[in-house]
Amino acid sequence: MIKPYLPQHEPDAIARQNRLIKNRADYVLDYNYLPPIPLQTPVPQQERFSAEYTARRLASFANLVPNMLMARARNAFDPLDTLEEYADLLPVLPKPNVIKNYQADWCFAEQRLSGINPPAIRRIDALPENLPISNSSFQHSVGAEHNLEQALKEGKLYCLDYPLLSGIGGGNYQNLPKYLPKPQALFYWRSDNSKIGGSLVPVAIKILNELGGKNLVYTPNDAPLDWFLAKTCVQMADANHQELGTHFAKTHAVMAPIAAITARELGENHPLTLLLKPHFRFMLFDNELGRTQFLQPTGPTEELLAGTLEESVQLVVQAYEEWSIDTTFPLELQQRQMHDPEILPHYPFRDDGILVWNAIHQFVTEYLQIYYHTPQDISADYEVQNWARELVDSGRVKGMPESIDTLAQLIDIIAVVIFTCAPLHSCLNLAQYEYMTFVPNMPYAAYHPIPTTKGVDMATIVKIMPPFQRAIDQILWTDILSAFQYDKLGFYEEDFADPKAQEVLQRFQDNLQQVEEKIEMHNQIRPIPYNYLKPSRIMNSINT
Repeated sequence: MIKPYLPQHEPDAIARQNRLIKNRADYVLDYNYLPPIPLQTPVPQQERFSAEYTARRLASFANLVPNMLMARARNAFDPLDTLEEYADLLPVLPKPNVIKNYQADWCFAEQRLSGINPPAIRRIDALPENLPISNSSFQHSVGAEHNLEQALKEGKLYCLDYPLLSGIGGGNYQNLPKYLPKPQALFYWRSDNSKIGGSLVPVAIKILNELGGKNLVYTPNDAPLDWFLAKTCVQMADANHQELGTHFAKTHAVMAPIAAITARELGENHPLTLLLKPHFRFMLFDNELGRTQFLQPTGPTEELLAGTLEESVQLVVQAYEEWSIDTTFPLELQQRQMHDPEILPHYPFRDDGILVWNAIHQFVTEYLQIYYHTPQDISADYEVQNWARELVDSGRVKGMPESIDTLAQLIDIIAVVIFTCAPLHSCLNLAQYEYMTFVPNMPYAAYHPIPTTKGVDMATIVKIMPPFQRAIDQILWTDILSAFQYDKLGFYEEDFADPKAQEVLQRFQDNLQQVEEKIEMHNQIRPIPYNYLKPSRIMNSINT
């Protein structure tokens, strides 16, 4: 165990400085692969997966290999002719519960609140100009007793759109084009006397006609297959937006320069280094695997997702540039107008996320108060001041101040880092298995043009779905990314050497147990249990 010291109190300042000099040679940011995103390359040996991690992760694939072998043997020479046959691609792996209800409107809507991409939805105060809908159409979708104007006044209308996807024209598979529909979806919170206070109801979905013709607007009153096609278009868009934007760009990519610069500028026994070490463990190497395996020609990004590699990379860059370290979780909810449970009483991502955020924020506050007693303690900490400046200059971290002036400022920054590395990444990552391994629920791309007129048949829908090899690969990579949990939030490989810090950590663990119990109670009344922000399911770092 390493005893913590602020640099101004360090008893061996020369040795500390020498270690930082070495780290600055080892941790070098590269701006050339995904400009302007800084990447750590090459990754220092100490950041690579340990033997224990590797062994445990390989063991987590025990059911994956026989599943792939059996699925290939069963289907290699038999095309997928129905949506139900996609379930046959999971002969050994657990079949996700979403198979039972994925075509139901309530299941489609609930995925906006507790699925793989819950940060995508936002509340609106006015109808989008390019999504016109009349009151009669609104009432036809949600019930004659409801009124469109009143719904807007009461804050009960919600929208999904994906401007980041506008640059995705579509890649190719076996010399045939792939497609990505550009949908916009409108939802209504229909209050009732149920235990969760109501339900989210889909009202309309518009699909952009990229050939220049009329954009089609679908509602639940269309023919069932037309409506299912529209919902599937939303699911495709949501999958690409989540994997490249919400997930990779806004967790993996934004945290990488912070991890590297922490190693470069903060001594190994700085209290912040000791606090953040578990939350950065293996992340830089995991990101390196993402760069060298996923974001490469013929890698999973190009092969499975809808766009060309260049289009997907550009989406990552655009999403990265949206992120800001001064956006706390409560502020992010406010920016989307999703923060108020009086208006929207059921939003598991928010409701559970706030519990975890508050526990993390309290933990960080109590921990840093051990070491910083006055503003002078912060201003005299030249390492943390250098850290802040380099995060702005070399790290290009949006929203980062060039100096740390108050303890409250530092607390928020560190809480955002831990929240992003741990609960946010975990909930985005772990949810993938439930919603993506049954491919018809959330295909990554369309393999047939999206019809520009209504009246679709099931044969066309099956053609739109990923073919056998692409479906198998989607299952393979989804399981690889989401099956393994290395550790859990607040339980670190090493105790803190400082007894006061260890006491704070124990209180954090106790608070997390209370959060776990509250979430379990919430899940008893939810239409779909939301387990991805339970502290027992949250990993400390981004390492899968």
